[in-house]
Amino acid sequence: MNNKYVLLLLLCFASLDANAAAEKGTYYMGYLHEDINQSGVFELGVRVPTSQFTEFNVAAMWFAHDQNLYEGINAGMNLTTGTPFLKGYVGAGVFAGQNKMCDRQYNNTSNRYDYTDCDADLTVGVYPEVGVELSLFNLKLATYARYYRTANSGKNEYQMYGAYIGLSF
Repeated sequence: MNNKYVLLLLLCFASLDANAAAEKGTYYMGYLHEDINQSGVFELGVRVPTSQFTEFNVAAMWFAHDQNLYEGINAGMNLTTGTPFLKGYVGAGVFAGQNKMCDRQYNNTSNRYDYTDCDADLTVGVYPEVGVELSLFNLKLATYARYYRTANSGKNEYQMYGAYIGLSF
């Protein structure tokens, strides 16, 4: 899975180069959560405007759902309101990653669950996204929601909401 990080860096630098003279981009760290199945997504990425009303994002992501662990990358395109202080956006994206199916066993010694006997598969999917971003100088605070749809069998739909914090560059 180290190739995904090379791809992520190439996509980030390509976006930065194409928009060197445009509006500032944002490095961000976000977390999404689903209450029903206690699932979560953590992502580190970059958001770069491609015009006043469009934005490209790419991120490394880690996703956990019960005994399933995913790691991969996602990329998306958003339409925005183009306003500088408070910006709404709607868009869609794709993701690909490695799905690790593991057996979960409770360890009484450490009082936590251990994941053993993991099998790995490639997983892909799509998501629509909606959010609102507040800009305070170089700091960006946002709340957003995604509806993940994966190509795996079993549980393959996730309605998630969360927030991210970012810094403009």
